[in-house]
Amino acid sequence: MATGLPYDKLTILCGCAKLNRYAAWNLECSGVIFHAMELEFLLIDVFTDRHFGGSPLYLFPDAGQIPERTMQMLANELGFGETAFIVSSGSGGERRSGLRVFTPAAEIPFGGHSVLGATFGLDLLGVRKSGDKDLPFTWELEAGQYQITTRQEDGLSIYSLAQDAPVFLGQYFHRKKVARTLGISEDEIAITGLPCEVISTGLPIHIVPLGSMDAMEQINLRRRDADAIARDIGFGDLFVFTCETINEGSTVHCRMFAPHFGIPEDPASGAATGALIAYLVKHRLIKFTDQVRIVSEQGLEMGRPSRLIAEAKVFEGRATSVHVGGSCVAMGSGRIVVP
Repeated sequence: MATGLPYDKLTILCGCAKLNRYAAWNLECSGVIFHAMELEFLLIDVFTDRHFGGSPLYLFPDAGQIPERTMQMLANELGFGETAFIVSSGSGGERRSGLRVFTPAAEIPFGGHSVLGATFGLDLLGVRKSGDKDLPFTWELEAGQYQITTRQEDGLSIYSLAQDAPVFLGQYFHRKKVARTLGISEDEIAITGLPCEVISTGLPIHIVPLGSMDAMEQINLRRRDADAIARDIGFGDLFVFTCETINEGSTVHCRMFAPHFGIPEDPASGAATGALIAYLVKHRLIKFTDQVRIVSEQGLEMGRPSRLIAEAKVFEGRATSVHVGGSCVAMGSGRIVVP
């Protein structure tokens, strides 16, 4: 049995004290003593201004000594769409750090809500001083370097991520396969007169237009049919949207299904929202001049309401300089012991 190991329940935060760094434990199991690490984590809801909304994130703020295999095991054990680990910057310098992002199934090169949540986590821990919050913070991920800016809007801190320039990777013409995967009639896609299209602002996103909120509510994802799409384009994940909305002030209503990353449905998808604003501009679905802004509502079907703000400049009818942001809520902190 374990000796000297306290049982720590998740502590719901009313403010947050700085977390301690690693603590080492000697555990006894069947008479064998082995070394273990006690790791501190934060629990953060991202892309929301309310508790139990948005996309939940486990953030390990001091993960430099955690092996990659352990990171993956933690992400699988904790089970959220993304688990993020703050590591040392590869290039050094001020106002920058490294970040690794894992889904329950695999490490991914970029995660929108992980980057936002990690920046919020630094502020929660008091790592960034008040003067620093007015300056961009750079995160180094496998996919590249990404800057976060922070601003105040309607009394909330909005964390905004600069994404890669949109790349249009091609349209997917097997509309019947997409409809079958979603468990809906093909007519629900055809009525829009719009294509299913893969666009990347850091990750390739398969965007699917639907004609109504009713169709969105009818979705029943079929994993076997998603596998068939994956055989065609390399992944079977789908980001579905309609221009009908529930909340006043929203531009689009969205749902994200990522079974091949171990995520049956994601309540808030930053990378996908960046790709979506590029899609909306390309197909003239929103009004714009030289700049454009959309508000995406997501996660409502899951009981985790999310609000994502996407902004872009527009040049020659195409979106450029895409930023996606939102607010965050501190939910808790805790400790986990791993061998």
